[in-house]
Amino acid sequence: MILSNSIYLKIIIIQFPLYYNFCMANKKKYISPSQLNGISVYHEQKRTVYSPFFSSRGYVISENNIREYISYVQSYLIAIILFLVSYIIYRKFWISALLSLAFIASTIFIFYRNFLSKANVIEDYRKPDKDSFVQRQANSMKEKDIWTIIVCSPLLSLSILIHSWLNHYEGFMFYMMIFIAVVSLIYGILHIIVLVRKKKNL
Repeated sequence: MILSNSIYLKIIIIQFPLYYNFCMANKKKYISPSQLNGISVYHEQKRTVYSPFFSSRGYVISENNIREYISYVQSYLIAIILFLVSYIIYRKFWISALLSLAFIASTIFIFYRNFLSKANVIEDYRKPDKDSFVQRQANSMKEKDIWTIIVCSPLLSLSILIHSWLNHYEGFMFYMMIFIAVVSLIYGILHIIVLVRKKKNL
């Protein structure tokens, strides 16, 4: 029997907070500043620095503020979930876009006002050269975590495609689901390269 959108929505609403809390609990328990990745994150010998590409300042990420930093970064995932759930409810692109943009804007405002204002500031920070994404992932991730991504990414991609087919999505929502499925699959394939690089470095 084909599940209705309302049932899928209930599953998303009930399961996502449990999954999110589980992942965040593991992140908070194991991650250190040296394991962070990101376009604006730079690792030096004794410190990790966040420096936006449009700024000459650097902000030190320490053991004391790393959990707060991660919570702000993870908010972009919540914005994507918010967009998809609101689109399922209202079926209007502009409502979903406005809700997601408002959430992101408020998160960025709080991030700059509450997080960066309290972090140790490095004036005129000179950004060092960065390793490639593959190399950073190979250096920071455990092998079992890489395997988890390799296995789960195609499964997620397949489940998204099945969900779209069962619910007969059309138009924007259909293309959005296809895009997410493709990105998920590419992400898994990319981590096969990460795994090969990590084994070479051992």
